Amino acid sequence: MKLRMLAIAAGFVVLPAIAGAQDAPTAKAAKDSSLEARPVPPSDGMTCPWGCPTSKGAAGLSGPQFLALQQELRDRKCGSAHVTGRLDAGTRNAIRVCARKMGVANNAATVLVAMDVGYGAGDVTMPGGSEE
Repeated sequence: MKLRMLAIAAGFVVLPAIAGAQDAPTAKAAKDSSLEARPVPPSDGMTCPWGCPTSKGAAGLSGPQFLALQQELRDRKCGSAHVTGRLDAGTRNAIRVCARKMGVANNAATVLVAMDVGYGAGDVTMPGGSEE
């Protein structure tokens, strides 16, 4: 019991020292980043000022088409667990697995069209038999 009282009394002694240190005039305020100008995305919808991985697309697809492909690959459990916007080894493998499941050519455009998620053969550039 006496130990608790001693700890509480020590706390009352330390509190004013902490409060005094916070009001010191030499302390610098944190920089407020909300006051700085922020980049505005371009209105053309095709470029990204922040270097978005899908701003130019990948595998012969536009950015939105490639993201749709990666989302479907993930949802259909073809091996790609993440939508990264990049044509990495995991995405290439998922394209290969889904192409085999659906019985289509092993390339991103053909797999996207075969998934029937709103993109037709006229919407994507279909490769001439080249494999991914």
